[in-house]
Amino acid sequence: MTSSAESIDPMAGLWSLLAYTLRKLRQQHRMSQAAVGRLVAADHKTVSNWEAGRNHPPTEALRTLDAEWNTGGLLAALHHYADTMQAPVEFLAFAEYESLANVIRMNGVAFVPGLLQTPEYAREAFTLAGVLDVQDQVDRRMERQAVLTRADPPYVSILLSEVALTVIPPAIRLGQLTKLIEVADLPNVTLRLVSLDVGLQVGLEGAFHLFTTPEREVGFVETPARGRLVTETEDLRRLTVAFDRTSGRALSPEATRARLQEMIEAQQ
Repeated sequence: MTSSAESIDPMAGLWSLLAYTLRKLRQQHRMSQAAVGRLVAADHKTVSNWEAGRNHPPTEALRTLDAEWNTGGLLAALHHYADTMQAPVEFLAFAEYESLANVIRMNGVAFVPGLLQTPEYAREAFTLAGVLDVQDQVDRRMERQAVLTRADPPYVSILLSEVALTVIPPAIRLGQLTKLIEVADLPNVTLRLVSLDVGLQVGLEGAFHLFTTPEREVGFVETPARGRLVTETEDLRRLTVAFDRTSGRALSPEATRARLQEMIEAQQ
């Protein structure tokens, strides 16, 4: 049986996930296959074959589409990992939802979330994790941050435990604190610190993300071994409740900015 784009199962493999994501992004931007083909010097049948998984698109074409759709390099990254089989499906699903979401909620505990990291912080984190090609991963993380400033950015609400700020290495602390204020000043971002004075609270149980897309809501829970995509209704309810309860104990955006400014001044 001939495969079709409608029958693509994104969980069937990395190439299938790439084909599925390409079609979803094209539809999200209300473009025909012919229009996409004109952007990448291909005819509509070629684009159709890409979306059905019958052929694989070249990296150059995907980079053009990443730039056109402000994906932060998502399609090129999917191609890289499908070609080299270096990334777990869990991360690829995370990156897809991060790119497609119109609302992102983050609960950060011991680490600054990836979308808020400086290159120096990301390098320290990847080195600590034992990643082999650290610079490659740093570059990809920086590319993903384009989602915050693209033409149609998602609304991003971030709860960040002050614990994460106390463990930033001194040599990169000033730069990372400055980056947090820059992100907090974006019109589509709300950053709120959870002070150490709060003590024990439900948000300290673990870092997680909630992604709201036009089609569904999913969660992503981080663990030392690997992340887990959350789609079950009851689990999503628990994450939402945990986020809301933590939010009720967090500083206001204004107080958060003032607190970050105090930390910066203490470094100078």
